[in-house]
Amino acid sequence: MLTRHRWSAALGVVAALTLAACAPAGSDDPAAPAETGDAGGESTGEETGGDDAAAEGGTLKVGYISPITGNFAVAGQEMVDGWELYWEINGNEVNGVTVETIVEDDAGNPEISLTKARKLVESDQVDVVVGPLLANTALAVASYTSSVEIPNLHPVAAADDLTQRAANDFTVRSGSMSGSQANYPGGVWAAEQGHETAVTLCPDYAFGWESCAGFKQGFEQNGGEVTAQYWYPNGTSDFSTYVSQIQSAGADIAYVATAGGAPGPDFMRSFLGLGLKDTQPLLLNCCSMDQATLRAMGDEVLGFHSVSNWAEGRDAPEVQEFNEAYAERYEGKIPSLNVAGGYVTASQVAQVLEENGLVTGAELVAAISDTTFEDSILGKTVFDEYNNPVSPVYIREVQEVDGQLLNVPIETFDAVDQWLGMDPEEAMARPNYSQQFQG
Repeated sequence: MLTRHRWSAALGVVAALTLAACAPAGSDDPAAPAETGDAGGESTGEETGGDDAAAEGGTLKVGYISPITGNFAVAGQEMVDGWELYWEINGNEVNGVTVETIVEDDAGNPEISLTKARKLVESDQVDVVVGPLLANTALAVASYTSSVEIPNLHPVAAADDLTQRAANDFTVRSGSMSGSQANYPGGVWAAEQGHETAVTLCPDYAFGWESCAGFKQGFEQNGGEVTAQYWYPNGTSDFSTYVSQIQSAGADIAYVATAGGAPGPDFMRSFLGLGLKDTQPLLLNCCSMDQATLRAMGDEVLGFHSVSNWAEGRDAPEVQEFNEAYAERYEGKIPSLNVAGGYVTASQVAQVLEENGLVTGAELVAAISDTTFEDSILGKTVFDEYNNPVSPVYIREVQEVDGQLLNVPIETFDAVDQWLGMDPEEAMARPNYSQQFQG
């Protein structure tokens, strides 16, 4: 299901500037490290609960798994930062319930992630696990937590199967969308702009396959044709060969996805270096044109378009308040999709506690999935029967607003679900996306 409306392309409401990464990838500006379980620390937000609050409403004990060291440290730390920022702003007591958080570092390794999940559940006896970040770690942890009936909330993980073939009653994709879901409206938009042919470039693993598949199906269901698809390995820093292939393909529009961090700016340098800005229409995914790229490239990326479920330039009071709060703590930076995912997940937990008191287990999952989150910073959000969000996707344009570069929505697709125009049974009966199968 897709409905949409257009947003004004000009606004003057956001302050701040940050690095960002949609998913894996490093950066030269890491956020401050969080306390971790390995270090014996517990992060509990602002200490406002106290013994009386705990006695009256109890404690919700949260285990938070994220890669805060290693190759994915920036994205992982930002995901934690978003969660912690919410409790710092609002206090960690809600309706008499104290929210206590233990942060564990999995370094982006599925074996470590599973070990940390078991430690949190079996030793620390947490009520809910939040995270981890990457697709393979998320699927491993979700399989374990569901087996022991512990809720698992995912702020950023984009693996389609998390809420499709591997869906279970204890897993919620809380702050992100599946890879194909988030990019399907980009294909619809590109076709409706009058483009008849497209070429795609995506990373050669599940996130890239799913992202390209979403765009391809949206484009071709609306009359377009994807004439060529190219794939690049993780670790690519020189995109000049791939940009030359895009140029040679001669398509009306190119769709390019990266997983965040360095590949976004690296691709743009190659693209601009071949002088294609004025001759090759381009649509990027969430992370290729997130704040890491805007910060690295500056005015060179003004006017470029991307598709994402997060738009820091959206003219909404809740977005402005979030941006300003993040900027106040992080020296004027603008929050990335990773920060937004962590913050949204915390806000959902808080709303459920406010409305229901202390709930755990299946009741906590049901309370989240049955709630309509009207004022989410991502836009109005509800959940389908597979615990996946149905919420807006934005076509964004890089604009200068009050001296800062922001991704401003120029078109909004409301209530985007994860099925790409199919019914759930039809979608899940098909093979997983790959180079060979793009739908």
